Amino acid sequence: MIRKVTVVLGALCLVAMILVTCAEVVMRYFFAHPIFGSAEMTQLLFGVLAFCGFFAVGRDRGHVNVSLFEPFLLKRFNRGYRAIFDVMSLIGSGAIVGILGWRLWDLTEYPETTVVLRVPMIWIVAIMALLALLGVVGVLASMRDERRAPPPHSPQSFE
Repeated sequence: MIRKVTVVLGALCLVAMILVTCAEVVMRYFFAHPIFGSAEMTQLLFGVLAFCGFFAVGRDRGHVNVSLFEPFLLKRFNRGYRAIFDVMSLIGSGAIVGILGWRLWDLTEYPETTVVLRVPMIWIVAIMALLALLGVVGVLASMRDERRAPPPHSPQSFE
């Protein structure tokens, strides 16, 4: 359920970015009248889009990893390697939530808005922090569920 909501939200952000960019190009080159704040709109949408995949990546253990030593480590130290990978994923995801939470706290003391459209930054950072927190939930769920299939990029997958 969480996966579907975050993936759909990410898809909507991506579609909105594409539509704004296409409309900006048409308005700028055919009508010589660009859309006010379109670059800022796409930046804000991209910021939310980047965190929309956090849950799915954490849940699937789909982080970027270097497969130079991974096959060797999985073959000889499977449980230990997985435990280290899970703990490092949890620490990294938790650190991102902490940084965004700290920024959110800072924005309650010193409110800021975006430069062009004057969108309150507290809302954007709050959405990112919530999505990052869902990413931590995804990592915790992946740690709890050891029986699921490995992600497609993993050396032990058959895809």
